[in-house]
Order: sequence, then structure tokens, then C-alpha cells
Amino acid sequence: MDSYALCPCGSGKKVKFCCQAIMPEMAKIEKLQENNQPRMALQLIEKLLKEHNDNPWLINQRGISLIADHRNEEARDSLVAYLRQSPDNPLSNALLALAMTELEPIDQCKKVIHRAFLKSMTAEPRVVAVLASRLVDYFLANGKDMAARQHMAVVLRLESEQERQQTLLAMLEFDSDTSVPYPLRGAHPLPPYQPSDELAPQVKKAQRLYVHACFSEAADLLEQIVQKDPQSAELYHTIGLMRAWDGDIPRAATALHQAAKLYQDFEKAVDVETIAQLLQRQNSENNIPVLSRMFEVESLSRLLTRLDNEDRLCRMPLQENTPADGVVAAYNILDRAVPTADELANATLETIPRSIGQLMLYDSADASDRQEAQLSALEGEQMSESAKIFAAAAGDLVKPLLREDGQPIPDSVLQTFSKEEMALSEAAFFPPQATSRVRNRLRKQFIDETVPQIWLKTPLVALGGKSPAEAGKDSALKVELAAALRVFDSFMDRRSVMLNQAPLREQLGISSDSPISLSEEHDLNTFSVSRLLRLQTAELSDEIFDRVLQRAIVVKHCGLGHRLLSEFVTSRPQLVEKKPQEAEQAYVTLADLCSRSLRDQEAFEWLNRGFQFSKENGNVFETLLMWKMREVSLRARDTDDPEFKKVLLEVWNQYGAKLPAVRARLDEFVRALGIEAPWENAIVTPGAGGAVWTAEDEQTSSAEKKLWLPD
Repeated sequence: MDSYALCPCGSGKKVKFCCQAIMPEMAKIEKLQENNQPRMALQLIEKLLKEHNDNPWLINQRGISLIADHRNEEARDSLVAYLRQSPDNPLSNALLALAMTELEPIDQCKKVIHRAFLKSMTAEPRVVAVLASRLVDYFLANGKDMAARQHMAVVLRLESEQERQQTLLAMLEFDSDTSVPYPLRGAHPLPPYQPSDELAPQVKKAQRLYVHACFSEAADLLEQIVQKDPQSAELYHTIGLMRAWDGDIPRAATALHQAAKLYQDFEKAVDVETIAQLLQRQNSENNIPVLSRMFEVESLSRLLTRLDNEDRLCRMPLQENTPADGVVAAYNILDRAVPTADELANATLETIPRSIGQLMLYDSADASDRQEAQLSALEGEQMSESAKIFAAAAGDLVKPLLREDGQPIPDSVLQTFSKEEMALSEAAFFPPQATSRVRNRLRKQFIDETVPQIWLKTPLVALGGKSPAEAGKDSALKVELAAALRVFDSFMDRRSVMLNQAPLREQLGISSDSPISLSEEHDLNTFSVSRLLRLQTAELSDEIFDRVLQRAIVVKHCGLGHRLLSEFVTSRPQLVEKKPQEAEQAYVTLADLCSRSLRDQEAFEWLNRGFQFSKENGNVFETLLMWKMREVSLRARDTDDPEFKKVLLEVWNQYGAKLPAVRARLDEFVRALGIEAPWENAIVTPGAGGAVWTAEDEQTSSAEKKLWLPD
């Protein structure tokens, strides 16, 4: 190093007047650490510390080597001792936090982590990025989605350019994760707040804490400020977001509820109240757990015989690619006997069985030859009834699995569900022999008729224990009711169902969302899905509309996607001409969205339009075949439909004649469905489609295309 450069030990002195004497040894230590030789580095560090026991560079390098050697307790003790003398050393604070996260649960380390954020973020951004990424992992594992997403943004800000790309992709993946309610996804900008001169210094301090990702400390300070400005919706809104980003769900919900009450802008109040209601559902008192109970099995073969003879147990086929986890059988436990074929054909939502529990049987693959059974069900009545049915069927062949002290292993929690959402969840059970026509008829009836009616009658905590139908008569609950409808929409969206809100809004007296106009100055990445849903797009230029569409594709709200993709292919011919491949994919996606919402007729219409679009654009044989195969796959939901057999014959005659592999795959397909092949009794001309097709027949190269066939 240049003798007049700043010394790497952090003393602020020049190298010549500080560590020049040990510079060669310092270079050796760095080399050893780069080569993943922490013990060799430690030997040299310990030797140097005998003469330079207060050298901060050596102390920090010792901490790095101890952490690399998994000696985190020693690293902690060494760094704590040094920080008592030099509490502001950036690297020491960051290393202490790293060591603590290896020794203690993350939630017990947050103070030391936040101290490192404050002291080290500027000087040691990459180490702080590692700490922030550990918080991301912790929050994701605990279902605290807003906190995880916000800490991803912290990581993104601190990483190098090369690492940043990976984090950005992770954030985009999170924003498109449909298992997370859409109001909780994406960015949540802080509301603008103009403090008085008296409060300005404290607000500035809170802003500094926020910039350094110390969200809990910032919220604590803002709660002192809000005592002097108790009517500020913006302050409560900010506190709520800070608490949510810190993973403090109950306090976040409380603050956001208060912000919604104070906002004069109805739409803004509904946005905030929606987030509050979704967070409130995560509170333990509003959830019901799925419990797992383990049993020891005396003889699996005898137990299987008994279970197969129990009329309230239905054995389920195992997946062919079931991992080697020892599963030998799986059963659904029902609230009534498994229906016969005739009963299934005439089943209604009232008569179809409900699944109240699941049973898995295991045969260990190791030398222990241990055979076990796992019973899982919702806590309470369903677990009690499931255990009773299993005990009656199994008899003396099972007994509770015991701990080493001879006591039964207590029930464990597999996952939790919102109590309010459980009422809306489809628990109808369809035995393997149930036809697709019966399944789809009842599912469509459940989605279109039953679910909205159940929701209207379900008491909700956010409505003070009233049902939406009752709250519709209370003008004081308009904000809460509009937010509850949006929460319901997010529930349906997570199940890929497009909810028609118009009749519910009319019935409950909820006005339509106010539309938002968009200009080029707006940053779409800061738009929540709720705001995107309110965008007026008809007057937008193709360029801006395309940006909106791309954002919609990322967030994957099925209703928004359906609306914008429909506008793209039906009302924007110039954009379609510019982007024909995207237009073709839009038809595919529209058909898929309608299919998942069980709007089959509309799905068939989009498939037909897509086929015609590809045909008019001179697309290759393979592309046209894929459109027909998609129709085959969708129509297979109702194998008794004459249109299904018609399209099967069309593909067999027009495409199978040119591509023999298509006929082989169609034969496999109808066998898997257990139906009679229509070409067996139809008049089929072997050469009906012309000569056998080969890749060389196409003028346009299709080397990179893939041919999809159902199997």
C-alpha cells in the first residue's frame, strides 16, 4: 500500500504512522482468509495480537476468522469486549451481529442487528446486506411478507451490481407470488407528512432510522410524535407500515386501522384498511391450526386391509413421482360414507362428502423397520372426529408414538388458516372415480353461487362481528366494508378465480372505485395492485398501455390481467401488429385465466380466436396443432360433451395423419381418461390430412419451438 494512504485498521492515520510494520503479515492474513484457511489465519493473528493487542484491524480479522471457523461464541465474546472500548467501530458491530444470528433466534437478535445497520451500513454495506438477507429468510419462513419484501429492498440497495440482479429477480418473483394476497405485495410508499417546526427534529431522526432499516425504532419515535399530532392519518399510516416492515403484525394492524379512520379520502382509507384487515387475519387468535398426530403401527399390511374396509376412509392414489419418503398409502377421512357411482352422478353440494382429515402411512427405509401413521386435521371437532374414525378402524394395530420419557409425542402444528377464510374454502371431496363433469359442475356452483352467499353471511372481526350483509346497513362501516370486499377479492384471486364485484357492490351499497388517470411521470413500479385496478386505460397511448400491461403480467392479478389482455388483443391493433408473439401468448393466457375461473365457454372462445390469429399470421403447423391440443386438454373436463369427441377426431384426422406421434399420444390420452376412442367407430381416412409431415416441410425454421401434447 501507499505509505500515505489511510490505514486499513480504521484508525484514520496514514499507513506510515500506523500499521506499516505489520503490513506484510496483514497481507498474508487476507490471503489465508481468501483461501478459506481461517485456522491458519488465526494462528498468525494471535501471534500479532501479543504485540498489538488493541489493533482494531487484527481484532476484526480475528472475528472474521472465528466466524468462518464456526466458533461464534468466541467471536461474540471477543467483539463485545472490544466494542466496550470502541462502540462505533463499523466492522466490529457488523461482525457481532453476524455471530449473534448464528447463536440466537433472529427475533432475539434484532437490537444488535439494527445497531449494526446504524453503525455499519455506510462503511460495511456488503456485511449489512448479509444481515438483511438473513432477516428476509426469517420473515419469509414466518409468513411476514411485507417485512420480507422491504428487507429485500434493503439488500438490493447495499449489494454490488452483479449481486443486485439476483435480488431484483427475487423481488419480482415475490411480487408475482399469488399465494400472497395482492394488497400485501409490491411497494408501499410512505405517505407525505409535513411536521410542525416543533416536531421536525424528531421526524428527521425517525427518517434517519427508516433509511437505516431500523423500522421498530423509527416507529417507537413516531408514536411519541403522534401523541402531539393525534389527528394525523399520515403519521398512523407511516407507523403501521414501519411495524409491518419490522414483522410486528398486531401493532401494524392497530396503527393502520386508526389511519383508515382518520383519512378523509375514501379510496386511501380503503387501501389502508385493506392492509390492516389482511394483517389482522394473521394474528394467532384469528387463526386455526392444522395439527399432526403420530402413531406407531404394528403391521402395515393388516392395517391397510382394515382401513380399506372403512366406509369413511377413501384411499387416494399416490403420485408416480412420490419422493422416497417412505409413504406407502394416503387416505382422506370423510364426514360421511364414500358415495357410490350412482350417488356421485346425482351429487349436490349438500350431499357430496367433506374431507375432515388426512392420513398418511409410512414404512421407514432404514434398518429400524419402523412403521408409522400420521393423522392431520384442523384443531378441535375435526381432529377429534378424525381420531375417532381412525381409532375405530385401526383397533389395536396402532398406538401413540412415544417420546424417550414414555409420554406421547404432543400434536405438532403443520400450518394455520384464517378462521374467516375457512368458511369460504371448498372442503367438498371427490373420490378418484368421480367424473370430471360432476367435479366441475359442483365446483362452478360453489364458486358462482355458494361462496358469495357464504361471505355475505360470515361474521367478520373487521366489521365488529357483523356479517357483510349486516354491515351494509350501517353507514359507519362503509370503509371497513369496502376493504372487506377487497380482502374477499384477494382471497378469490389467490384461487385463480375472477370475482364479479358489481352485484356485491350493488347489494351492499358500496360505490365503485374512483378511476385513476396515468401520465408519463408516474412510476408504475410504485403502484399497488389496488391502484392498478383503478387505472383508466382506454385513453392511454400504446406505449404507456404496454408498460401497464407488463406491470400487470408481473403482479398476476387474474381480473386485472383479463381486462388488460382483452383490451390488448381486441382494441389495440397497432400494438398487436408490433408484437404478434405477445398477442398470441395473450390469447393463451386469457384462455387459461377463464379456464381456472371455470368460465369454460369463454375459454373456448379465446382459444378459437387465438387459433384464427395464428392461422391468419401464417404460423407453422406446430403452432396450430398446439392450439387444438389446448382445446383437447380443456374439453377433457367433460368427456361426455360431444364437442370433446369432435375435437379429438379433428386432431386425429387433420394433424395425426401428418404427424403419427400425435395419434400415439392421443391413444395414450383417451386410455388414461378411461373413455372409448372416437376414431375406433368413426370413418377415418388414413391419408385424410395429406402426406406425413416432417420438419423439412416448413419453410420457417421451428428448431427452437417445442411441441406440447397432453400426457
